[in-house]
Amino acid sequence: MSVHGGTRRYVAGLSLALMAGFVDGFGFVFLGGYFVSFMSGNTTQAGAELVQGSFGSAAFCAALIVCFVAGSAAGTATALTGVRPAGRVLALVAAALVIAALFAGAEALLPTGAALAFGMGAVNTVFSRDGVAAGGITYMTGALMKVGEGIVAALRGRDRTGWLRYLGMWAAIAAGAILGAAAMRLGTTALWAPAAATLIAAIVVLTRRRGA
Repeated sequence: MSVHGGTRRYVAGLSLALMAGFVDGFGFVFLGGYFVSFMSGNTTQAGAELVQGSFGSAAFCAALIVCFVAGSAAGTATALTGVRPAGRVLALVAAALVIAALFAGAEALLPTGAALAFGMGAVNTVFSRDGVAAGGITYMTGALMKVGEGIVAALRGRDRTGWLRYLGMWAAIAAGAILGAAAMRLGTTALWAPAAATLIAAIVVLTRRRGA
C-alpha cells in the first residue's frame, strides 16, 4: 500500500502487514518451506525444483501461485462491488483464513496452503481503488527499495523521514513472520488468531458509521 496516506490508513496497513507476516511465517513452517504471500520465492523455487526433477514440489509452488492470483482477482472484484470495499475484502480474507485453519487442523497441506495463498492474494487488494491495488501489503521488496531511495533523498536534504514509514511496513511483516513461525510450536490452532483478528476488523469496518 502507499504509505503517504493518512495516519489511520498507515496504521491499518501496519496491522495488515503484521497479520500477513504471521500467516506467511506460519505457512512457511507448516508447509515445510513454501511461501503463501511471497510469490517471487515460490517462482524461484518452482524453477529450481523443475531443474532438479522434483516435479511434485514444483507443482505445489505453481498451485500456490495460482491460488494467490485467484485471491487477488477475487479481492479486486469484491472491492469493486458494494459499499465499504475494505470491509468486504477483509471479510473475504477472514473466510479464507478460517477455511485454512480448518484444513490445518486436519493436517491437509495443499488445501491449507491454497486457502492461505488465496487469502494473502486478497489482502493486497484491501486498499484497491477502481480495480487497481494501491500498493500491496506483502510487497516488501518494493518497500525496501523505497527505504534505500528514501535514505538517499534524506541525505540530499529532501524528505528526511519518509523512508521510515516504508521501514515500518517491512518491520511489521518481519515481526509477524517471527510470531507466526514461533506460534507453530503451539500447534495449528495458532492460525485461528489471525483469522479471528481479521474477522473482527472486517466487522468493525462494515459496521462503522459513515464518516467516522
